[in-house]
Amino acid sequence: MITKSSYLPFKMKVTKIRGLAPTVKALTLEFTDKKDAKVFKFVAGQFVIVSVLGFGESVLTITSAPYDLPKFEVAVRSVGNNTRAIHRLENGDVVTVRGPYGNGFDFEKMSGKEVLVIAGGIGLAPLHSLVHTIEKDPLLIGNLKVMVGAKTAEDLIFKDSLKKWQSLEDFIEVYLTIDKKDKDWRGSTGLVSNLIDKANVEKDAIAFICGPPVMFKPVIEKLEKYGLRDSNIYLMLERRMKCGIGKCQHCTCGDKYVCKDGPTFSWEEINKNPEVFA
Repeated sequence: MITKSSYLPFKMKVTKIRGLAPTVKALTLEFTDKKDAKVFKFVAGQFVIVSVLGFGESVLTITSAPYDLPKFEVAVRSVGNNTRAIHRLENGDVVTVRGPYGNGFDFEKMSGKEVLVIAGGIGLAPLHSLVHTIEKDPLLIGNLKVMVGAKTAEDLIFKDSLKKWQSLEDFIEVYLTIDKKDKDWRGSTGLVSNLIDKANVEKDAIAFICGPPVMFKPVIEKLEKYGLRDSNIYLMLERRMKCGIGKCQHCTCGDKYVCKDGPTFSWEEINKNPEVFA
């Protein structure tokens, strides 16, 4: 729900920076005001708007779990004026943050079910909070299968998390693929949709997909082939957002606002909207 306070930013300080890929960084942010730290709450799947004074705003999904508060992490790819400014930040620098906005993941629906996380490129960033939350509390779901694709091995983000999840093989199955392998790559090559065949998915599983729109159709078709209902296939469309509060019209998808009604939608909700693939 958007309230008057939704327009008011928090001041946050950068306390940790780490490189995830050649053009992607993760920043840990902490509140400069202890009162703000006490009132800020979020659910995995929600997003914030981060601004560097004089450069603009960027919509970024929180990549950490609610358990990590009062600090949280965001992942940023350097593609525009503000994101380049964010990449130039150093520890101790201050940014402004609005949010959280959007709707979180429906953990009640996931209870006892197999959950599929399917990500392409930086699409793992919005889904990282989901996996991290489940990792902290495995009883939230039945079991978890993570499928990630990238252009090259170097472009795989959250390599430390992927390595950790691979070690939790009693609970999490991890499948990786890249488009172009090098001499050191020993894993799969090809489309991320091909990993679904290796994962032996259950027909009543719940799938969450995030990445470039070009991956949506082959992934959805493959999931439907294995019996998943459209109501159990979810797309994350955060890449379409701009203002975050339903005013700029940038993120409309049919009669839906990605920022207010999403950013996660079931395929059943939006399968008639061609904007999904734009």
